[in-house]
Amino acid sequence: MALAAAFLFTVWAGRNAPTQDLPTEARISVAPHAADRPPPAPTSAAANPTSEISLTDNQDLIADFALRKVMDGFLLYRREAGRMQALADHLHRVLPAGAAAEAIRIAANYQAYLTAHDELLAAQRFTSNDAASQDLNRIGSWQQQRQQLRIRTLGERITLEWFGNEDVYLGQALDERRQRSEGHPPAADAAPEDQAAHDQHMQQAVNQAIASYQRAASAN
Repeated sequence: MALAAAFLFTVWAGRNAPTQDLPTEARISVAPHAADRPPPAPTSAAANPTSEISLTDNQDLIADFALRKVMDGFLLYRREAGRMQALADHLHRVLPAGAAAEAIRIAANYQAYLTAHDELLAAQRFTSNDAASQDLNRIGSWQQQRQQLRIRTLGERITLEWFGNEDVYLGQALDERRQRSEGHPPAADAAPEDQAAHDQHMQQAVNQAIASYQRAASAN
């Protein structure tokens, strides 16, 4: 399992490496249904400018992970004022009217989530973004609170699509740290170099869980 997790995280890191390029145009693809595709991988990097916004055969929006990446490109990785308006203009350009309206509604909810995320995170009073210095129970409690916030602002379906894998990896990372803290490290079934990569990615997952989104509150 450790080898598989390391491989998946390596794929995730390669696909979501930070970039200075800003998304200027999203390609529209017709996809059958979100449930027919594999679950999205977690990301903390800038949006992929070639991400596709998916539509059904009826031209309805599919709010999958690719849509989140487009929104991240505007709301998280642009510094200028009016980022929300720029995102709305972009969605109107690349989507049919009905799908654009739905995407803009989701974007408003996502912007509200990003703002509330940082406010809720600040209340946790983590001393740093280094998870190694934090209490595991506090991180676990924060994970539950963040999950509830996501469901309240985005709904269960989008929460699963956008953050499902991220939560799975975080849960695994916390379980492994608890085992180590109790003197029972998980059995390593990978080569040392692969195990080291796995441990690094697990640490990154926990560190990311207590990092700020740097708000998108002014993006309007």
